[in-house]
Amino acid sequence: MVVFGKPTSVPFTCYELGHTWSPSCVKASLGVSFDVFKEALKIYGSLYLIAGIVRKRGKKYFQKKWLAETGQSTLFLTTNGTLFLVFFCLWRKILGRFFYPTLSFIPAASASYAGILLERPSRRGLLAIYMANVATETFYRMAMSRGWVGSLPHGEVLLFSAATAIYLYLFKRNSLPSSTISAFRFLVGKDELPASVLDEEPTVRPSSQSRIIGRGTRFTTLQPVLSWLQNQSKHRLCKHHHSCVYYVLKGFTKMFGLGFVIQGGIKVVSALPRLVKNPSALLQAVKHRDNFKLAAFLGCFNAVFRAVNCCLRHIRNSDSDIHGLLAGVLAGWSMLWYKSVTAALYTAFKLAEVLYFKGIEKNLVPYIRCADIIIYSISTAFVFHTAVVEPHNLRPAYWNFLLRVTDNKFALMNRQLMEPFVPGSSKLFPGFWPNYDSRFTSLVRPADLIKS
Repeated sequence: MVVFGKPTSVPFTCYELGHTWSPSCVKASLGVSFDVFKEALKIYGSLYLIAGIVRKRGKKYFQKKWLAETGQSTLFLTTNGTLFLVFFCLWRKILGRFFYPTLSFIPAASASYAGILLERPSRRGLLAIYMANVATETFYRMAMSRGWVGSLPHGEVLLFSAATAIYLYLFKRNSLPSSTISAFRFLVGKDELPASVLDEEPTVRPSSQSRIIGRGTRFTTLQPVLSWLQNQSKHRLCKHHHSCVYYVLKGFTKMFGLGFVIQGGIKVVSALPRLVKNPSALLQAVKHRDNFKLAAFLGCFNAVFRAVNCCLRHIRNSDSDIHGLLAGVLAGWSMLWYKSVTAALYTAFKLAEVLYFKGIEKNLVPYIRCADIIIYSISTAFVFHTAVVEPHNLRPAYWNFLLRVTDNKFALMNRQLMEPFVPGSSKLFPGFWPNYDSRFTSLVRPADLIKS
């Protein structure tokens, strides 16, 4: 890989290679700062507003904390974006020319370090995991493009299954952080937790059959079927109230419906701007097959986990934490319905964080201060470096994010100049050449790029 090889020099100015839209380093940096600030304000303002509503935070939060949190995160992202270009120019001026480490990796690492220090400590870990996720996927894409590794069929599903196996083993032991326990209680239900945990909670049993089945005459025809399902057998060690079959079907139905509503809601919101010209877009959004994919993924994940645990109790006549391991492996294959490299990597990195802190508690691994800052800075530097020299190997969603927050300025770098050093740099922009100001450069458009 050329990226971190010997310090090859790149004999171009920061205007010629980087901020091609302006010959002034100061004006270019200020322009990027303004662009990033505007987008960051929209992103974090909306994010914290929706999160506050979903979490049912009171009026006091929106009066005192919402604006402060939005402002702090906006400052973090603006600083990160602005300083990247500042250091990009500064390192060249100090050294007299670009070298590969100072082309983008070192400027990005310096900018990321300064930016993350301005963010709230509670968010640094999440940002570190996310960027480590993006960096890992980026490295894999780079390795594939160079022929170092081949494509692994269902690789994301295998990774997700392995991670959920360990997660759900720890879930049945009640050995996860409280926030993670809450997430899995929501996904698979609380009935697979240890009896000691359930005994501490008030038991809420259905007071009547009508509450279980539902109210209204529209459920009348289903009542005999549901009653029959509820009254089927269950193992004496099963902690759910009704039969195993009903337990599994109920979990599947609940999570299938939730997945459909979530994905369908996203599709409907994205379709709203098109409704004036195309009213049928609303129906198309509701019927979109992605809605069924997410629904099937969540529904099957819940149902398989529950079914495997119930079956193992019947077969082995015992309950065990190991059941969670096997159930987690099999439930993880539900991702075949809704494959996502992002979700698989995030799950794996989050698990690594959980295991790391458990290792610290048992004195098995050392505590590394500022680990989140270090991981974020290095991961972001690697991703930014890739965005400069070979953006085609970035996750498309992240590349679009970079274009969005910089008002497309990341696409204006002259990657034609990088082709002799990193072949394929201009793959996304094969015919692009900036409109340079001839007073500040002697570069001219190559003959093979001149439009006939």
